[in-house]
Amino acid sequence: MMPPISSFVLQLLARENISHLAATSNELRQQWAQPTDVFNVLLLLGGDIVNKALAQLSGSVITPVTFSFGWVSYAVKTLLASVGEAKLMPSATESPCLLVTAKNGYIRSNASWVISRILRDYESWMDPAIRLRLEEMLDERQLYMRQKTKKGTIVPRPGQTGLCISIYEPSKSKTAGEPTRDLIYWSGLAVAFIQLAIAAVPISTSGDWSILMITMGGTVLALLMGSLPQWRNEKWACRHSSQNTYILTRGNGAQHAIVILGNGRGLNLEDLAVAGQMKYTSTNILTRLCLVVLSILWVSLLITAAGVRRNTWFLLAVGCTGMLQNMFVAGWRRNPSTLGVHLDFQGVIGKMTAMDALLTVEDKYMNVGRSLLPIFFPGKLLPEEEARWAKLSAKVVQEKEDARAKTQVKTMTMGIESWTSHAKTFEKR
Repeated sequence: MMPPISSFVLQLLARENISHLAATSNELRQQWAQPTDVFNVLLLLGGDIVNKALAQLSGSVITPVTFSFGWVSYAVKTLLASVGEAKLMPSATESPCLLVTAKNGYIRSNASWVISRILRDYESWMDPAIRLRLEEMLDERQLYMRQKTKKGTIVPRPGQTGLCISIYEPSKSKTAGEPTRDLIYWSGLAVAFIQLAIAAVPISTSGDWSILMITMGGTVLALLMGSLPQWRNEKWACRHSSQNTYILTRGNGAQHAIVILGNGRGLNLEDLAVAGQMKYTSTNILTRLCLVVLSILWVSLLITAAGVRRNTWFLLAVGCTGMLQNMFVAGWRRNPSTLGVHLDFQGVIGKMTAMDALLTVEDKYMNVGRSLLPIFFPGKLLPEEEARWAKLSAKVVQEKEDARAKTQVKTMTMGIESWTSHAKTFEKR
């Protein structure tokens, strides 16, 4: 038989284990019933998402990025950066690209978030004619490969071939730097009302107004943060009414190149591409002060939220709803008009080989194809390629001489007509 003392000890241990198990179960049940600390932790996550959502919708008086998890993290990050440059716009790391100025062939690495997003989202907003031409190019390439193989050989359709150059020009009816508002923009206001409706439920059920107070406070702070004029200054930190023609491309091996013709209505993309590196986009003293005040208020909101002990599921629902909207806004593919760059489609030039595409576009738009030549063909050209470019250059020179001759003849004709008109005045005397 087991000694009485040992039996007594085992009974105590069993009772203690049962007690601990019951306590743990109660704690877990209480946590799931009223999660108190989870919201505070979540408020410190997702700051980058909030930053990108603000970059998407900023530029107007009202920037409808809703209150969500991540705002406190973003505010603290902005507070720390306020002692330095404190730039609000995110960096252009999502879609690295090159900006080429056609008239001189200057190539710049892009540092603008706006230009980066335009190229990243290109396949979602490009004109249907471009997509159709690209499909034709792929079919042509597949047919070409079939002709080079034995009859009956299965040749898969390639996923990429040649170069597709789309031609756009700035809109003549819309003002550059003034974004249009789409469904993504208006979704922020709709979600904000939904959040307030969720936060108002505890008032009717238990008279708890703390959830509504925190939601309203977070919504107001979010709107204030997005309304800072510095957003607009950084987003379109460039001159307007540019006459230069620009080309956007991802570089050697890219399927697409976007040509934006200069017509005096667009943004100066040279300025915009380097705006992230320029000193004139740095935050001014007033903006720094606003960032400090807003950051302190966000931290105060976090402390207030930490004291909520009832109806915390409603607070989590508010935060999750806002987070979904932030993620939706930050990642959604949008038209350039919503970023203040209004473009009208003019045409597309697509060829099975990049060299043919460059020669064709150069023949139609002077200096466009030649400025892209060092990007897509950085090495030495083949003799036949050099001959084709030389022939095209000779054609351009001849056209310039013909145009100059026509201008001189027109000037002389105008001179003769002027003297004739003057002589005719004597007939009436």
